[in-house]
Order: sequence, then structure tokens, then C-alpha cells
Amino acid sequence: MSINLKVEGVIEHNIFTERNIMDWDEYKNNIINNFNNINFYENIENYITSGKSLHVSRPKMRELLHSSIVFNKKIFKEVGYEDYKPREQYNFTFYDICDFIEKCVKILVKKQQASSKFEHYIY
Repeated sequence: MSINLKVEGVIEHNIFTERNIMDWDEYKNNIINNFNNINFYENIENYITSGKSLHVSRPKMRELLHSSIVFNKKIFKEVGYEDYKPREQYNFTFYDICDFIEKCVKILVKKQQASSKFEHYIY
């Protein structure tokens, strides 16, 4: 399996472990904490840093993050084919989701570009 698929799997796993949380702020904070604690060197055998390039591109990460985040059926409901909206009791918008995704992308870019096992613990 290629490194980019393994990186995608680690990202998805770190979101899916939080899928039963019902509070939007707690959900976001837990995912951010999970991403801040990712160490690809520990999670992926023979991981090699991507340097300036990325194993998973920013557009692919955005797509992956969005589809994984809205998978939380406690917070989101499907309103059409692959179209999700927050449930009625939540007061956040599509733009709030986009802001959250961009924050996640920034963390994951730094994590992919970290040049040593120990750099992953600084963020």
C-alpha cells in the first residue's frame, strides 16, 4: 500500500474515533487534538517525510476531511446524495465547517512535512 493511502487512513481513523460525539465544539477540539498528536513515523511503517511536497495534497485532504467529518450522524444529517447539513439543534454554518477543515489542513501539512520523528511533537 502506498504511503499516501496510509496517510489518508491515519487521517480518517483520527476523525472516525470521534464519530459518536454529539457536541460540535467537543468534536472539533478532539479532532484538532488528534491531529496535533499524529506522528506518521509511529503510525506508518517506513514513513518517509514528504519534505516540501505532500503525500496527500491539500485538495485531497479537504475532500477527505469534509467527507469524514460529516460522517458523524449525531451532528449531521444527509439531505441529498452526499449532501449533509448540521442537525437543527446546531448553530453553525457551512463556512464554520470550511474554517475548521482549513485549520485541520494546516496541521496535517506541517505533520506531513516534519523532517524527523521528534518534530511531530512540537505543534
